[in-house]
This record gives sequence, structure tokens and C-alpha cells, in this order.
Amino acid sequence: MIDLESLEYQVFNTVYKDQIITDRADEGIFYVPGKVTTDMEALWQIDEYAKNNQITGIKLLIENSKISVEYQESPRDICEFQAPTDSHLQPIVCLPNELVIDVYTNLSSEQFVPDAILEWLKCYYLYLILEFLWFLE
Repeated sequence: MIDLESLEYQVFNTVYKDQIITDRADEGIFYVPGKVTTDMEALWQIDEYAKNNQITGIKLLIENSKISVEYQESPRDICEFQAPTDSHLQPIVCLPNELVIDVYTNLSSEQFVPDAILEWLKCYYLYLILEFLWFLE
């Protein structure tokens, strides 16, 4: 778990604990495990730290209190094209790498008015679509 504001983090005691690299946390850079479909040579060419430590996995970057995938290997590099997020309603999903980045917060519900509205709109539009499909039958 990473605090997107302060960059403080806690690595939980899971089977992946030893694969999470936090040495560059003060820069907002974290390396996490993920299924890798090709070699890491491209990352190692642009990231000296990753090369020196033979890191394989996914490079996460936290900037402006948002998290994004800075580098990963997959057939189409889909995860890198996803916008940085700080919202629980906008997770980063890296299916080829078997990674989902979800944002959690301890802020009060009043501070999530935009997200609450977005959630309501998603439900409302889904309702309209289902009504329309029912109407076509």
C-alpha cells in the first residue's frame, strides 16, 4: 500500500513481498511483480537501476499524487497507455501482466462527491441501455 501524497508505503506479508522493490520509493518509483511476456532489455536500456539490479516486472511511477505504469512488458504495452489515476473508480488494469492497481482512501464520503456522481451516472447509463435493449425486443 502506497500513500500517493507522502510516498510512504507498507509492504504486506504476502507471497509477493520479496518481489516488491521499494529502494526508489522517495522518487515515487516502485517495482512490482507481474507476468512478463518478453525480456526486460528495453527497461534496462532506460533505467540504470533496473539494469544493475536485474529487475523483472512492472515499474510504477507516482507523480502529482497519481499512480501510473511507467514500464511493463506485454504484447501491446496496453498498461502504459492508461492515464495516471488517484480514483477508486479508475483502476489500472494490466491483464497481460496479471496486475490490477486499485486506489483506496481514508477520505470521508463528502470528499468523494465527483466519484459518487460518476458511480451514479454509470449505473444510470447502464439502466438506460438495458431499458433500450428491452424496448427493442
